[in-house]
Amino acid sequence: MQYLIDSKDGSLQAAQNCNDKEPFFTVMSTAEFHECKEQLPYYKELLNCLGSIRYCKVEVFKNCIIGTLRLPQKSEQRSPQLSFSFYLTGQSLLFVEDVGDLKLWVDKRISMFQELNSPAQLLLQFMEQMIEDDVLYLSHIESEAEKMEETISSGGSADIFPMLTKHRQKLSELNAYYEQLTDIGELFQSRACSSLADDTGDWEKFTHRAERLQNHVELLRENMLQLRELYQSKQDAQQNKIMGILTIVTTFFLPLTLLTGWYGMNFAYMPELKWRYGYLSVIIVSLVIAIGEIIYFKKKKFF
Repeated sequence: MQYLIDSKDGSLQAAQNCNDKEPFFTVMSTAEFHECKEQLPYYKELLNCLGSIRYCKVEVFKNCIIGTLRLPQKSEQRSPQLSFSFYLTGQSLLFVEDVGDLKLWVDKRISMFQELNSPAQLLLQFMEQMIEDDVLYLSHIESEAEKMEETISSGGSADIFPMLTKHRQKLSELNAYYEQLTDIGELFQSRACSSLADDTGDWEKFTHRAERLQNHVELLRENMLQLRELYQSKQDAQQNKIMGILTIVTTFFLPLTLLTGWYGMNFAYMPELKWRYGYLSVIIVSLVIAIGEIIYFKKKKFF
């Protein structure tokens, strides 16, 4: 799909046929890129990037900038993750992606791209859209953390630990994502990209925004770590309570076990074996021992 710039307001417009004009912005598949690759210098580097897009990166060459962008999933629904390569020159911006989700993503937000003066500015606005609603998403994670804290404080539930693990993994992914975007923003501010990106002030704002999001993620990661420690301490306290009960029960029956074991030896000359009140006396002694232990445990506040 090809796009041109509207000369009136600098907005992005889809174009089925560019005629003799060079498209300002193009979204194509890998197969389509192979058809026109000979017209693009350093196309081999872009082909290498298409093999496996795992993170966001940028490489600067003499007359172009090549990179990859990978947007992490930011919703509970299993929406597809956007991952694609781009090829930026002073005249045009090219995105290469095979799934087809990128075109839908661009068409959904095409009205957001306004006052475009250069392909680098389009790439900047595109990356700004990538993190547009991230504050809301991080706020949602923060609200989830508060709910988990209340649940843990009130006694916890069986699914708290899997939820903590899930959020910690997502925050680790987002932390790496914002760090990569920060590096890209700093690179576009450098002298190496000055010929293709002259709006360094806007790139600086983008970099600061990515850094603030990364700082927010770091705070949430620390919060999740504290919640994990709180959950673990609650679990340890519960286990200690159970072990305390078991210890009390064992201690309670230990003298009675000794007594029954002692009189279970059945030696021939044990005087109590022939005594008429021997059985009753053992019962009375056992009750006295049990009552004495209960009084002692309550006095020591064991229960």
